[in-house]
Amino acid sequence: MRYLIAALLLVSIAATAGAGYYTDSGKGWWWYQKEPERKEEKEKELNKTRVKKVPALSDYSYDEIWNMHPDDFEKFAEGLKRKAVQNPSEENVRDYYEVQEIARKKALAFTNVAQYVWQKYPELTTARDYPIATPGNLSRVGQIQDEKARKLRDNREEFALVYFYKMDCGYCRQQQPIIDWFANSSGWQVKRINIEDSPGLAGKFGIEVTPSIILIQKGNQNYFPVSSGLITSEDIEDKTYRAVRLLKGEITPEEFSLYDFQKGGGFDVRKRPSNIDKQ
Repeated sequence: MRYLIAALLLVSIAATAGAGYYTDSGKGWWWYQKEPERKEEKEKELNKTRVKKVPALSDYSYDEIWNMHPDDFEKFAEGLKRKAVQNPSEENVRDYYEVQEIARKKALAFTNVAQYVWQKYPELTTARDYPIATPGNLSRVGQIQDEKARKLRDNREEFALVYFYKMDCGYCRQQQPIIDWFANSSGWQVKRINIEDSPGLAGKFGIEVTPSIILIQKGNQNYFPVSSGLITSEDIEDKTYRAVRLLKGEITPEEFSLYDFQKGGGFDVRKRPSNIDKQ
């Protein structure tokens, strides 16, 4: 009798505790009922059915358009363009070009202020370092030529060029007189190497194309490529000049095109605008 009473109590407790289970046991995926849609999915469906607001020029005043943030203006102008393309009516196309006219005037305003700032703060321009007038330009070119010639002359005992070629290379036949001219005019030593006779040496310097020229420094294992392929005498001078300065530590890669006479000017990447530290 005691066991019967205990069993009935357990059944009663289980039924009370698991009422939800037994009540809902006929529902769910196994009974072909779909899972309730999530809120995010409903929101996506609503977004698909929402009608996008078509931009209109009449929604804004001229001052509001003029003072728009550039990102907002770009979106607004793009919206008017799409509207005009979709429905190329006179009004829509006119609205688009009205906004383009505002954009043109905004760009003109920036240009005008830029010219004002450059004239008031000439240190922010490269006018001093790259004059446009003929006398100034001739002076700049003369300084460049003098600097290159001086640098090559002062370093011809410390550096040399290695010229790689092949006998059956048509480009090499064109490069040969050019490299000869450079050697004779500059006094530089040029070592000529046929890569078919010295494949190991060519491999050491990674030479795969002929003609190729590299710069080497006496007492230093470092080298620097000057050219890969046919090159003019002017380019040999220019590239050799820059390679010498780099191997001597006179410039860094970010200053590779900088001349000595340009240091501290508009082309010197390490020259900070003077007004920054004052703000």
